[in-house]
Amino acid sequence: MIPAVDARAYLLVDSSDATPCDRDRLDHVRQQLLRAGWRSALIVDDIEVFLGPHATLDVKQVHRRHILIGTWRPTDRAMSSVIGTSRTSRALGSEVVRSGWGRYLLAWRDDDRRLAVLRDPSGALDCVWWRSGSLRLASDQPPQIADALLPAEIAIDWEVLEALANDPGLLSDRPPLRGLNVVTPGDLVVLGDTVDRHVLWRPSRFVGAAFDDSPDALRTLVDHVVAASLSSHERIHGEISGGLDSAIVSGSVAAAGLGSRARFVNYFGDWGEGDERSYAFAAAERSGLRLTARRKPVAAITEALLRPLGEGIRPALHGVDVAYDRDVAGRLRRGRATALVTGQGGDAVFYQAPEPRIVVDRRRREGLAGFRPRYWGGMARWTRHSAWTLARVALWPPPRVPSTTPLHPWRADAADLPPGKDGQVHRLANCQLFWSDCLRARAAELIHPLLSQPVMEHCLAIPADRLTQGPRDRGLARKAFADRLPASIAQRRDKGDLGRFYGHVVQRSLADLRPLLMEGLMVEHRLLDPVELGRDLEPERLLWSPGANRPLLLGVLEVWVRRWTQRIEARRRAEITA
Repeated sequence: MIPAVDARAYLLVDSSDATPCDRDRLDHVRQQLLRAGWRSALIVDDIEVFLGPHATLDVKQVHRRHILIGTWRPTDRAMSSVIGTSRTSRALGSEVVRSGWGRYLLAWRDDDRRLAVLRDPSGALDCVWWRSGSLRLASDQPPQIADALLPAEIAIDWEVLEALANDPGLLSDRPPLRGLNVVTPGDLVVLGDTVDRHVLWRPSRFVGAAFDDSPDALRTLVDHVVAASLSSHERIHGEISGGLDSAIVSGSVAAAGLGSRARFVNYFGDWGEGDERSYAFAAAERSGLRLTARRKPVAAITEALLRPLGEGIRPALHGVDVAYDRDVAGRLRRGRATALVTGQGGDAVFYQAPEPRIVVDRRRREGLAGFRPRYWGGMARWTRHSAWTLARVALWPPPRVPSTTPLHPWRADAADLPPGKDGQVHRLANCQLFWSDCLRARAAELIHPLLSQPVMEHCLAIPADRLTQGPRDRGLARKAFADRLPASIAQRRDKGDLGRFYGHVVQRSLADLRPLLMEGLMVEHRLLDPVELGRDLEPERLLWSPGANRPLLLGVLEVWVRRWTQRIEARRRAEITA
């Protein structure tokens, strides 16, 4: 049984300015929610928070007019102290972000009776807001049973959907629905007669800050975040892929004394480049963790299997590996695990990309004195560029090409960053996808410690050439966790690849994928060119194309737009007959 996408959701409703007609609408929806298993978790000053039938989020009043949804962990001050000493909403939001971290949403009524909503910088808890008549609402997944409270102007945003088709990394920005407004991670939105948006946190603000690039500092921080994130979970599930990042996180799980609560699995493919079992078992043995291996089957993905991925406000691109997603979700439910811990995001925070542009970052900081012969040789081997090419890049950096596609808000102020750091911010923005909907997220809380606010801030401050000391990918992280890593992973220079696997999966799925896409709404609305799409779906091309899984991503977008077209039309029919 696949849980509904909103079963673990929250819905916040501010009815302080509600008209009698809107209060009647709200009362009707409230009764529907309660009959469907939702519960009213808290009411403070005409702000009511509902939780879905399977929601595990904490909801509590943390001050006279303040509601905390989720978990905020203090670093130096208690929440009550922060609220009591902050005179404005912006000052309060800034201090909350500075003084703690976690997976949370903070909502309150300001002195002007406006609704203030702060979303945590990690992006772990989604939030969109909208108006419905005189009501103000916010949610991570607006429940279908409450569609009567969706905004009157709700509609498919084809422009945003087209951007997603070309750049799935934008998934965490605007949902492809008009009328729903996203609260970007690290932002404060204040809703009154007008809307005030305050940018309180951005990755770029930590670039150039004071840094500590000692291996001990990084190791201590990651261990602390892993322990804090998992301490309340008695049953933990995780994956050891065979790569560096999952080995680091699983090693921290063991170091925190949580190994007895955890079960790990490794998924392997039928081809050598997709079989990482030897590395994964070496990592598990080194940390004393339990690990099982499971084959990733090459099985057809049908429209019926894709359909659940189209239920949420954002297409569930994080669940596009359907067989894997379903298997992990099933394991979570059977094992009654409440947390799924991963090493996702490590490529971005620890800096995996072999970018020649890193030499520009080094020249800006150290000048020509930073370029010793040994460094040139190491960079040339790692980036596979000649030392002369790297010298030319360092001394005469090529101009940046303006983006022709929409930018994630996190990148809006990154233009003046050193180019290596600009690339890191870009990858961190793309990593926001890892917090999004999938069947795994409906079964347990997703915990990505390497994408937590403290780890991102720490690694953003460290210059790119210090993160890659060696130079090699994730060089600092390799040193920090060297004694916990098996030699096979610590010294590894290649990486597993599932490109051929996805090519075969798409090939077997063409009977459903081809008509789904060729006769779909995205072709009808000219987001996809049918001739080009037909070429991309040729069996021979799928096996060797670098974007082998793109047809699957497009399939998720297509089932999403069909589902929401039906949902919007049903809402309008209900409105007409009401």
